Amino acid sequence: KTDWYKIWALALFSGMRSGELYALLRQDVDLNNKLISVTKSFNKHIGIKSTKSGRNRRIPIADNLMPLIKELMVGPKHEPLLPRPYDWKKGDQARITRNFCTGIGISEVKFHDLRATFITQLFAAGASIAEVQAIVGHVDLKTTQRYLRLAGVDVAGVTNRLDITLPQDHMNKVVNMFGT
Repeated sequence: KTDWYKIWALALFSGMRSGELYALLRQDVDLNNKLISVTKSFNKHIGIKSTKSGRNRRIPIADNLMPLIKELMVGPKHEPLLPRPYDWKKGDQARITRNFCTGIGISEVKFHDLRATFITQLFAAGASIAEVQAIVGHVDLKTTQRYLRLAGVDVAGVTNRLDITLPQDHMNKVVNMFGT
């Protein structure tokens, strides 16, 4: 399962879709700028194709992921970054992930849950909708907003950011909306 560990780790730290991970080559990784370029995807019926949205994007590489990325970068630039187990090419990544979870006695997760976890954790850490949308490649804002709800981002105190004050004299009904 060490091959799958590498795949799962990169999915969890990048939010990339399974097909995008499969199509990823070493030349798509820029170690100096700590970026992954997502320009293509793999489909078991078509082969290599454009991304789901048809748009390219760049994903910042988290510091915690750099040791694994450096390990994966050993080899020719035009070769796949990740190992490619046969089950993955067949489209069985969800089954493999579920079976692994069951085998170690934890709740089952689907492969796509790794992407969902990445997105919700970004929101929980304070990332903006625009930042998350750009990183994960959502074209439709509604798609990104679904994950925001799943994240259960705490909104306590957010209204304190408003710079509006009520007048001290309640008889004076004018509210200063331009700050104090």
